[in-house]
Amino acid sequence: MYPFPKLFIDPDQVRSNISDMATKASKSSIEFRPHFKTHQSKAIGKMFREFGVKGITVSSIKMAKYFSDDGWDDITIAFPANVLASSYFDSISENCELKTLVISKEVVERLDSTLTRPIGLYVEIDPDYGRSGIPIGDVDSIRSVLDAIDRSAHCYPAGFYCHAGHTYKARSKEEVTEIATRALEKLSTLKTVFPDLPLCFGDTPSCSVLDDFGPVDQISPGNFVFYDWMQVRIGSCSPNEIAVYMECPIIEKFPDRKQVLIHGGAVHFSKDSVNIDGNLSYGEPMLKHLSEETYVKSLSQEHGIVQCSPAVFDQLNVGEIIQIFPIHSCLTADLMREYHTKDGKVLDHMNG
Repeated sequence: MYPFPKLFIDPDQVRSNISDMATKASKSSIEFRPHFKTHQSKAIGKMFREFGVKGITVSSIKMAKYFSDDGWDDITIAFPANVLASSYFDSISENCELKTLVISKEVVERLDSTLTRPIGLYVEIDPDYGRSGIPIGDVDSIRSVLDAIDRSAHCYPAGFYCHAGHTYKARSKEEVTEIATRALEKLSTLKTVFPDLPLCFGDTPSCSVLDDFGPVDQISPGNFVFYDWMQVRIGSCSPNEIAVYMECPIIEKFPDRKQVLIHGGAVHFSKDSVNIDGNLSYGEPMLKHLSEETYVKSLSQEHGIVQCSPAVFDQLNVGEIIQIFPIHSCLTADLMREYHTKDGKVLDHMNG
Protein backbone atom coordinates (compact mmCIF):
# COMPACT_ATOMS: atom_id res chain seq x y z
CA MET A 1 0.00 0.00 0.00
CA TYR A 2 1.41 3.38 -1.05
CA PRO A 3 2.02 5.48 2.08
CA PHE A 4 1.66 8.94 0.50
CA PRO A 5 -1.13 10.93 -1.20
CA LYS A 6 -1.83 9.91 -4.82
CA LEU A 7 -4.10 11.34 -7.48
CA PHE A 8 -6.07 8.71 -9.39
CA ILE A 9 -7.77 9.08 -12.74
CA ASP A 10 -10.52 7.03 -14.37
CA PRO A 11 -9.58 7.08 -18.10
CA ASP A 12 -12.97 5.69 -19.12
CA GLN A 13 -14.77 8.53 -17.36
CA VAL A 14 -12.36 11.06 -18.88
CA ARG A 15 -13.24 9.76 -22.35
CA SER A 16 -16.93 9.84 -21.51
CA ASN A 17 -16.69 13.48 -20.40
CA ILE A 18 -14.78 14.41 -23.56
CA SER A 19 -17.28 12.55 -25.73
CA ASP A 20 -20.25 14.30 -24.14
CA MET A 21 -18.77 17.78 -24.68
CA ALA A 22 -17.57 17.01 -28.21
CA THR A 23 -21.03 15.70 -29.10
CA LYS A 24 -22.68 18.81 -27.67
CA ALA A 25 -20.41 21.07 -29.76
CA SER A 26 -21.06 19.02 -32.88
CA LYS A 27 -24.85 19.15 -32.41
CA SER A 28 -24.61 22.93 -32.03
CA SER A 29 -22.38 23.21 -35.14
CA ILE A 30 -19.67 24.98 -33.17
CA GLU A 31 -15.94 24.31 -32.94
CA PHE A 32 -14.70 22.47 -29.86
CA ARG A 33 -11.41 24.03 -28.72
CA PRO A 34 -10.98 22.48 -25.24
CA HIS A 35 -8.88 24.14 -22.56
CA PHE A 36 -5.98 21.92 -21.49
CA LYS A 37 -5.16 23.89 -18.32
CA THR A 38 -6.94 21.31 -16.17
CA HIS A 39 -5.11 18.13 -17.15
CA GLN A 40 -1.81 19.53 -18.54
CA SER A 41 -0.95 16.08 -19.84
CA LYS A 42 0.21 14.85 -23.23
CA ALA A 43 -1.31 11.42 -22.49
CA ILE A 44 -4.72 12.91 -21.73
CA GLY A 45 -4.35 15.32 -24.63
CA LYS A 46 -4.09 12.32 -26.95
CA MET A 47 -7.53 11.19 -25.75
CA PHE A 48 -9.00 14.36 -27.25
CA ARG A 49 -7.59 13.42 -30.65
CA GLU A 50 -9.84 10.34 -30.52
CA PHE A 51 -12.80 12.73 -30.75
CA GLY A 52 -11.51 14.82 -33.64
CA VAL A 53 -10.17 17.78 -31.66
CA LYS A 54 -7.65 19.79 -33.68
CA GLY A 55 -7.42 23.19 -31.98
CA ILE A 56 -6.73 23.55 -28.26
CA THR A 57 -6.57 26.23 -25.60
CA VAL A 58 -3.91 26.62 -22.89
CA SER A 59 -3.27 29.09 -20.09
CA SER A 60 0.43 29.87 -20.42
CA ILE A 61 3.34 30.16 -22.82
CA LYS A 62 5.02 27.22 -21.10
CA MET A 63 1.93 25.09 -21.67
CA ALA A 64 1.75 26.12 -25.32
CA LYS A 65 5.33 24.97 -25.82
CA TYR A 66 4.65 21.67 -24.03
CA PHE A 67 1.72 20.79 -26.28
CA SER A 68 3.30 22.18 -29.44
CA ASP A 69 6.18 19.77 -28.84
CA ASP A 70 3.59 16.97 -28.84
CA GLY A 71 2.33 17.90 -32.30
CA TRP A 72 -0.58 20.21 -31.56
CA ASP A 73 -0.44 22.83 -34.31
CA ASP A 74 -3.40 25.13 -33.51
CA ILE A 75 -3.05 26.60 -30.01
CA THR A 76 -4.65 29.54 -28.22
CA ILE A 77 -3.00 30.95 -25.11
CA ALA A 78 -6.08 32.16 -23.23
CA PHE A 79 -4.23 34.76 -21.18
CA PRO A 80 -3.64 38.43 -22.02
CA ALA A 81 -0.49 38.81 -24.10
CA ASN A 82 2.73 39.59 -22.26
CA VAL A 83 4.65 42.22 -24.25
CA LEU A 84 7.92 40.92 -22.76
CA ALA A 85 7.40 37.49 -24.32
CA SER A 86 7.60 38.24 -28.07
CA SER A 87 10.59 35.96 -28.60
CA TYR A 88 8.68 33.07 -27.00
CA PHE A 89 5.65 33.72 -29.21
CA ASP A 90 7.94 33.72 -32.26
CA SER A 91 9.60 30.46 -31.22
CA ILE A 92 6.35 28.57 -30.61
CA SER A 93 4.71 29.88 -33.78
CA GLU A 94 7.45 28.27 -35.87
CA ASN A 95 5.66 24.95 -35.29
CA CYS A 96 2.03 25.90 -34.86
CA GLU A 97 -0.65 28.46 -35.56
CA LEU A 98 -0.49 30.45 -32.35
CA LYS A 99 -3.11 32.80 -30.93
CA THR A 100 -3.40 34.77 -27.71
CA LEU A 101 -5.56 37.47 -26.11
CA VAL A 102 -5.32 41.28 -26.10
CA ILE A 103 -7.26 43.98 -24.30
CA SER A 104 -5.69 47.26 -25.44
CA LYS A 105 -4.34 48.77 -28.66
CA GLU A 106 -1.13 49.69 -26.82
CA VAL A 107 -0.32 46.00 -26.28
CA VAL A 108 -1.09 45.24 -29.93
CA GLU A 109 1.29 47.98 -31.06
CA ARG A 110 4.08 46.89 -28.71
CA LEU A 111 3.74 43.26 -29.75
CA ASP A 112 3.79 44.17 -33.42
CA SER A 113 6.98 46.18 -32.99
CA THR A 114 8.89 43.19 -31.55
CA LEU A 115 7.35 40.12 -33.25
CA THR A 116 8.91 38.58 -36.35
CA ARG A 117 6.25 35.94 -37.04
CA PRO A 118 2.45 36.05 -37.43
CA ILE A 119 0.21 35.61 -34.42
CA GLY A 120 -3.58 35.58 -34.06
CA LEU A 121 -5.12 37.90 -31.51
CA TYR A 122 -8.47 37.37 -29.83
CA VAL A 123 -9.93 40.50 -28.27
CA GLU A 124 -10.81 39.47 -24.73
CA ILE A 125 -14.32 40.47 -23.68
CA ASP A 126 -15.42 40.82 -20.04
CA PRO A 127 -19.03 39.58 -19.65
CA ASP A 128 -19.45 41.38 -16.30
CA TYR A 129 -17.10 38.88 -14.62
CA GLY A 130 -14.55 41.53 -13.62
CA ARG A 131 -11.33 39.58 -14.08
CA SER A 132 -9.92 40.95 -17.34
CA GLY A 133 -11.06 41.98 -20.79
CA ILE A 134 -12.86 44.92 -22.35
CA PRO A 135 -16.34 45.46 -20.88
CA ILE A 136 -18.83 43.77 -23.17
CA GLY A 137 -20.67 47.02 -23.99
CA ASP A 138 -17.61 49.16 -24.74
CA VAL A 139 -17.79 48.95 -28.51
CA ASP A 140 -15.48 51.93 -29.07
CA SER A 141 -12.62 50.32 -27.14
CA ILE A 142 -13.21 47.00 -28.88
CA ARG A 143 -13.11 48.72 -32.26
CA SER A 144 -9.87 50.55 -31.39
CA VAL A 145 -8.14 47.25 -30.60
CA LEU A 146 -9.39 45.68 -33.82
CA ASP A 147 -8.18 48.70 -35.78
CA ALA A 148 -4.73 48.35 -34.19
CA ILE A 149 -4.66 44.67 -35.20
CA ASP A 150 -5.62 45.61 -38.77
CA ARG A 151 -2.78 48.16 -38.91
CA SER A 152 -0.19 45.72 -37.59
CA ALA A 153 2.33 43.83 -39.71
CA HIS A 154 2.49 40.61 -37.67
CA CYS A 155 -0.95 40.23 -36.06
CA TYR A 156 -4.31 39.15 -37.42
CA PRO A 157 -7.78 39.11 -35.78
CA ALA A 158 -8.72 35.68 -34.39
CA GLY A 159 -12.07 36.83 -32.99
CA PHE A 160 -13.44 37.45 -29.50
CA TYR A 161 -12.70 35.40 -26.39
CA CYS A 162 -15.10 35.44 -23.43
CA HIS A 163 -14.94 33.55 -20.12
CA ALA A 164 -18.07 33.82 -17.97
CA GLY A 165 -16.28 32.80 -14.79
CA HIS A 166 -19.00 34.23 -12.55
CA THR A 167 -20.99 31.05 -13.23
CA TYR A 168 -18.74 29.49 -10.58
CA LYS A 169 -20.76 31.42 -7.99
CA ALA A 170 -23.93 29.60 -9.04
CA ARG A 171 -25.33 26.71 -7.00
CA SER A 172 -27.84 25.23 -9.43
CA LYS A 173 -28.29 24.57 -13.14
CA GLU A 174 -30.95 27.28 -13.16
CA GLU A 175 -28.52 29.87 -11.79
CA VAL A 176 -25.85 28.86 -14.31
CA THR A 177 -28.38 29.15 -17.14
CA GLU A 178 -29.49 32.58 -15.95
CA ILE A 179 -25.93 33.96 -15.73
CA ALA A 180 -24.81 32.43 -19.03
CA THR A 181 -27.95 33.53 -20.87
CA ARG A 182 -27.41 37.15 -19.81
CA ALA A 183 -23.84 36.97 -21.12
CA LEU A 184 -24.91 35.39 -24.40
CA GLU A 185 -27.59 38.04 -24.95
CA LYS A 186 -24.94 40.77 -24.65
CA LEU A 187 -22.55 38.83 -26.88
CA SER A 188 -25.30 38.60 -29.50
CA THR A 189 -25.30 42.40 -29.65
CA LEU A 190 -21.53 42.39 -30.08
CA LYS A 191 -21.81 39.78 -32.82
CA THR A 192 -24.28 42.02 -34.63
CA VAL A 193 -21.69 44.82 -34.73
CA PHE A 194 -18.83 42.52 -35.75
CA PRO A 195 -20.54 39.64 -37.61
CA ASP A 196 -17.44 38.29 -39.36
CA LEU A 197 -15.33 37.58 -36.27
CA PRO A 198 -15.60 34.21 -34.45
CA LEU A 199 -16.75 34.25 -30.85
CA CYS A 200 -15.13 31.81 -28.40
CA PHE A 201 -16.95 31.17 -25.11
CA GLY A 202 -15.81 28.73 -22.53
CA ASP A 203 -16.50 28.19 -18.84
CA THR A 204 -17.28 24.62 -17.75
CA PRO A 205 -20.58 25.35 -15.93
CA SER A 206 -22.07 27.12 -18.98
CA CYS A 207 -20.81 24.54 -21.45
CA SER A 208 -22.05 21.67 -19.27
CA VAL A 209 -25.53 23.08 -18.67
CA LEU A 210 -26.45 24.93 -21.87
CA ASP A 211 -27.68 23.32 -25.07
CA ASP A 212 -28.17 26.55 -27.03
CA PHE A 213 -25.07 28.73 -27.34
CA GLY A 214 -26.66 31.50 -29.39
CA PRO A 215 -23.99 33.61 -31.16
CA VAL A 216 -21.06 31.42 -30.11
CA ASP A 217 -18.81 29.88 -32.78
CA GLN A 218 -16.32 28.08 -30.52
CA ILE A 219 -16.33 26.68 -26.97
CA SER A 220 -13.24 26.14 -24.80
CA PRO A 221 -14.19 24.59 -21.43
CA GLY A 222 -11.46 22.87 -19.41
CA ASN A 223 -12.54 21.54 -16.02
CA PHE A 224 -15.20 19.26 -17.55
CA VAL A 225 -12.50 16.71 -18.47
CA PHE A 226 -12.25 15.74 -14.78
CA TYR A 227 -15.00 17.72 -13.02
CA ASP A 228 -14.79 17.97 -9.19
CA TRP A 229 -16.90 18.57 -6.11
CA MET A 230 -17.23 22.29 -6.83
CA GLN A 231 -18.82 21.44 -10.17
CA VAL A 232 -21.22 19.09 -8.40
CA ARG A 233 -22.26 21.91 -6.07
CA ILE A 234 -22.63 24.30 -9.02
CA GLY A 235 -24.85 21.82 -10.86
CA SER A 236 -22.52 21.14 -13.78
CA CYS A 237 -22.25 17.39 -13.19
CA SER A 238 -23.17 14.46 -10.96
CA PRO A 239 -20.68 12.78 -8.59
CA ASN A 240 -20.53 9.84 -11.01
CA GLU A 241 -19.03 12.10 -13.67
CA ILE A 242 -16.00 13.09 -11.56
CA ALA A 243 -12.99 11.38 -13.15
CA VAL A 244 -10.32 12.03 -10.48
CA TYR A 245 -9.93 11.40 -6.79
CA MET A 246 -7.20 11.51 -4.15
CA GLU A 247 -6.11 8.56 -2.03
CA CYS A 248 -4.71 9.65 1.34
CA PRO A 249 -3.43 7.57 4.28
CA ILE A 250 -5.29 7.80 7.58
CA ILE A 251 -2.67 8.71 10.19
CA GLU A 252 -4.64 9.13 13.45
CA LYS A 253 -8.19 9.14 14.86
CA PHE A 254 -9.58 11.57 17.45
CA PRO A 255 -12.68 9.97 19.05
CA ASP A 256 -13.59 12.95 21.23
CA ARG A 257 -14.20 15.18 18.21
CA LYS A 258 -15.01 12.52 15.58
CA GLN A 259 -12.12 13.59 13.35
CA VAL A 260 -9.37 11.74 11.52
CA LEU A 261 -5.97 13.07 10.50
CA ILE A 262 -4.90 12.26 6.95
CA HIS A 263 -1.69 12.81 5.05
CA GLY A 264 -3.13 15.20 2.48
CA GLY A 265 -2.85 18.95 2.89
CA ALA A 266 -2.86 22.19 0.96
CA VAL A 267 0.23 21.15 -1.02
CA HIS A 268 -1.85 18.27 -2.41
CA PHE A 269 -5.43 19.58 -2.62
CA SER A 270 -4.94 23.39 -2.78
CA LYS A 271 -6.82 25.73 -0.44
CA ASP A 272 -9.99 25.96 -2.51
CA SER A 273 -13.20 25.17 -0.64
CA VAL A 274 -16.97 25.12 -0.96
CA ASN A 275 -19.52 26.16 1.64
CA ILE A 276 -21.82 23.32 2.67
CA ASP A 277 -24.47 24.31 5.20
CA GLY A 278 -22.20 26.93 6.73
CA ASN A 279 -19.11 24.70 6.84
CA LEU A 280 -16.13 25.08 4.52
CA SER A 281 -15.25 21.79 2.85
CA TYR A 282 -11.79 21.28 1.29
CA GLY A 283 -12.60 17.82 -0.10
CA GLU A 284 -15.44 15.33 -0.26
CA PRO A 285 -14.74 11.78 1.01
CA MET A 286 -16.00 8.98 -1.27
CA LEU A 287 -17.63 6.86 1.43
CA LYS A 288 -20.68 4.64 1.74
CA HIS A 289 -23.35 6.05 4.04
CA LEU A 290 -21.94 9.51 3.36
CA SER A 291 -23.67 12.40 5.05
CA GLU A 292 -22.95 16.12 4.97
CA GLU A 293 -21.53 15.69 8.47
CA THR A 294 -18.45 14.17 6.78
CA TYR A 295 -16.08 16.48 4.91
CA VAL A 296 -12.47 17.68 4.87
CA LYS A 297 -12.72 20.35 7.56
CA SER A 298 -9.27 21.94 7.33
CA LEU A 299 -5.92 21.76 5.56
CA SER A 300 -2.48 22.92 6.54
CA GLN A 301 0.63 22.20 4.53
CA GLU A 302 0.69 18.38 4.84
CA HIS A 303 -2.14 17.76 7.31
CA GLY A 304 -5.80 17.25 6.52
CA ILE A 305 -8.57 16.95 9.09
CA VAL A 306 -11.69 15.01 8.09
CA GLN A 307 -14.77 15.76 10.18
CA CYS A 308 -16.89 12.60 10.35
CA SER A 309 -20.38 11.57 11.23
CA PRO A 310 -20.36 8.95 14.03
CA ALA A 311 -21.15 6.14 11.57
CA VAL A 312 -18.39 7.13 9.17
CA PHE A 313 -15.88 7.63 11.98
CA ASP A 314 -16.45 4.05 13.11
CA GLN A 315 -15.71 2.77 9.58
CA LEU A 316 -12.27 4.39 9.35
CA ASN A 317 -9.07 2.87 10.68
CA VAL A 318 -5.51 4.08 11.08
CA GLY A 319 -3.29 2.68 8.34
CA GLU A 320 -6.08 2.51 5.78
CA ILE A 321 -6.63 4.72 2.74
CA ILE A 322 -9.45 7.21 2.31
CA GLN A 323 -10.57 8.33 -1.14
CA ILE A 324 -11.50 12.00 -1.55
CA PHE A 325 -12.93 14.04 -4.42
CA PRO A 326 -11.00 17.30 -4.81
CA ILE A 327 -12.88 20.58 -4.60
CA HIS A 328 -11.00 22.04 -7.59
CA SER A 329 -9.43 19.38 -9.79
CA CYS A 330 -7.40 21.88 -11.87
CA LEU A 331 -5.35 22.97 -8.85
CA THR A 332 -5.11 19.48 -7.35
CA ALA A 333 -3.80 18.11 -10.66
CA ASP A 334 -1.26 20.94 -10.91
CA LEU A 335 0.00 20.20 -7.40
CA MET A 336 0.12 16.39 -7.70
CA ARG A 337 1.89 16.42 -11.11
CA GLU A 338 1.03 12.87 -12.18
CA TYR A 339 -1.99 10.61 -12.59
CA HIS A 340 -2.29 7.01 -11.42
CA THR A 341 -4.71 4.45 -12.81
CA LYS A 342 -6.12 1.41 -11.04
CA ASP A 343 -4.19 -0.89 -13.39
CA GLY A 344 -0.86 0.57 -12.25
CA LYS A 345 -0.13 3.05 -15.04
CA VAL A 346 1.22 6.54 -14.41
CA LEU A 347 0.18 9.28 -16.84
CA ASP A 348 2.37 12.31 -17.42
CA HIS A 349 1.79 15.88 -16.29
CA MET A 350 3.54 18.96 -17.67
CA ASN A 351 5.10 19.75 -14.29
CA GLY A 352 5.96 16.17 -13.37
